[in-house]
Amino acid sequence: MSYANSNIRKRSNPRKLPDLPEHYYHTNFCDMLTFVEARYGHVFEPEHLGFLDAFQSLPHGAQCLYVRIAGRKGRVFDTQKFHYPEISDLPAALRALEQLGFIKSPTQDHYQSCLSAMTKPDLITLMATHICASGFKRSWKKDVLVDAALAHIPFEVTALPSNFIIQGRAKALRYLSYLHFGKIEDNLQSFTLRDLGIRKTPNFKTDYSARFDTRAEARAAYFYANGLHNFRTGNATDVTDLIDTLDNWPAPECDISTSSRDKLLQKLGGMSERLDDIETALKLYDLSDAPLCNERVIRIRYKRGDKDWCRTRLETLIENPGSDDEYNFAEDFYQRKFKKKRTSQVTDILRQGEVLDLDEAFKNEPERAAQRYYAAQGYEVYFTENRIWRTLFGLLFWEELYCSKTATLHNSFENVPSSLKTGTFYTQFKTEIEAKLKTLSSTPNTYIQILKTVSQYHGTPNGIFRWSGKTIDLVKTLIDVAPSEALVDILRRMAQDYKKTRDGFPDLMLVKDATLRFVEVKACGDVIRRNQLTRIKQLRSAGIPTDIARIDWVIDPNQIYVVVDVETTGGRPGLHRMTEIGAVKIQNGQIIDEFQTLLNPERSIPPFITKLTGISNEMVTKAPFFADIAESFSNFMGDAIFAAHNVNFDYGFISAEYARIGQKFKHAKICTCSSMRKHYPGYRSYSLKNLCEAFHINLDSHHRALCDAKAAAELLFLVNDKRADE
Repeated sequence: MSYANSNIRKRSNPRKLPDLPEHYYHTNFCDMLTFVEARYGHVFEPEHLGFLDAFQSLPHGAQCLYVRIAGRKGRVFDTQKFHYPEISDLPAALRALEQLGFIKSPTQDHYQSCLSAMTKPDLITLMATHICASGFKRSWKKDVLVDAALAHIPFEVTALPSNFIIQGRAKALRYLSYLHFGKIEDNLQSFTLRDLGIRKTPNFKTDYSARFDTRAEARAAYFYANGLHNFRTGNATDVTDLIDTLDNWPAPECDISTSSRDKLLQKLGGMSERLDDIETALKLYDLSDAPLCNERVIRIRYKRGDKDWCRTRLETLIENPGSDDEYNFAEDFYQRKFKKKRTSQVTDILRQGEVLDLDEAFKNEPERAAQRYYAAQGYEVYFTENRIWRTLFGLLFWEELYCSKTATLHNSFENVPSSLKTGTFYTQFKTEIEAKLKTLSSTPNTYIQILKTVSQYHGTPNGIFRWSGKTIDLVKTLIDVAPSEALVDILRRMAQDYKKTRDGFPDLMLVKDATLRFVEVKACGDVIRRNQLTRIKQLRSAGIPTDIARIDWVIDPNQIYVVVDVETTGGRPGLHRMTEIGAVKIQNGQIIDEFQTLLNPERSIPPFITKLTGISNEMVTKAPFFADIAESFSNFMGDAIFAAHNVNFDYGFISAEYARIGQKFKHAKICTCSSMRKHYPGYRSYSLKNLCEAFHINLDSHHRALCDAKAAAELLFLVNDKRADE
């Protein structure tokens, strides 16, 4: 059974978004508070209980206004910009919020935020009141004006508008939101996106378990999540405070906080290294036993001359590594630094790989170029990377991941079970997992299991794989040709530590004579990432041939190009339409085929276009529509490289026409205009007409498609001659 057609993209009108109920945001907010209180009341502190009590005592209009404020970006707001028709008495709502601390007046701590919240005209007015005209320029960007105001206008004299407010109780709300989502959310947009149908949420279950058992677990996890959030958002003051208070960080009380703490130490250590504060970096790294932190400590200390310490530490990691990635690093570093091995594992594996000489026109698409190469060698070639393995993993273990009573999901937005994040999935479901792995020795039984999952849950949002008929067919191929014991090995590794085995798989899957091979494609200058090296070694260890293919870009004399020119009703693809296509196919410096047709653009041709091209409305009235010639042009293109003078113009029009009929048009491209600039510098103009004059190329019918395509082909011959010489 094939599922490939189930994923065909069809043209459709943009979906109309649903009309949401008037107070939908208030309902969502109250549902969130109810959800959190029911599951996490045992980890609340007085400020969180106070938030809930105070919010419930607010009038309905004030509650709605606070939710609106909480859903907006930032924490400083101009109340004159509040326009909420459903809140009938805005002043009364503001008073109620102020009385219970849900909003407050700005203080000096909020000065910069207040200035940033002002409109540029209001900011200029403020500065004109307090600074002489020569002290700033009205043309400055707003952020420059804000910096100038901070430097020259004291907070005490600004007399900020009374309509500015600060959101209160924000810390308590952030904590409650974290308990619900399991991550720091600065707004409530997730609910709105769900209600609009933009964000799909799974419906695996309705009874969600609490993420934390104790208050200490929750507070520690929140502390580290908040630290990572501040690091990502570039809050320099908060990041500095994190380092300064390092000795007071809470002890990680669970897997969630341990993982976040390790990640935070790694990021802060990296930042300290970039600032050349090596002592601080070492102090940070030393607090974690995570593989990347261990690696940085060893590299730094080796560079400083602590070789005996590094030798002992590496030997320990080799004997007891935290992961396969860590083992690969430790073994490789040990061999090179203490056993005088001259090359790294990465260098060795690159040297072992085959070298593919491929046409440099595919430089921007190395995987696609390799696909074409292997297909020409008689292989069935599939671009698989991580998706085929994740899809097989998700389909095989769907019941354990999502349907079991003990499946660990904590809210309706969560689509990756926490057991995968914490590494407890295998121990939690060992019996069930091993039973399913045994079925891999019987291909029909495996098919039945996967087909049941597909038929029952197809399209259900999840965080492991995307539903695709084509990928499901690839999974079937993988099961058909891969040794069952190899699949068992890889899938067991994924079940035991999904976080560290979910990516890094090779780009291509090759099948020939019912045998399987994987290939990682690397162009010149590409590096092998640590997880890619690990995955290659794991696949080989499991018994699946896995290689690296290194690409050397060359000029292939047998490469076929199709040089194209289009005439149009105007200059914007999608808005304007084509009136003519002309194309010539070339190989080895010779034109070997031609394609030309007028097209009915389904709209009037402007007079100036007719004057320029000679193509009139009468000429195209009975011409074919693009849909009529799309298949023949696609066949003419084949797998050729698309060439044109100012290639993005012609390519853009043709790809837009294919998109209009629900088809894809994808080819490697080369531009004769930019290529002539590169290989034949010094000409005043690189227009097609002027280049043809300079190189004595025939252009008798300029602005007719076939003539221009033939002229551009002559330029491509010149370009390829120069490329070959170089």
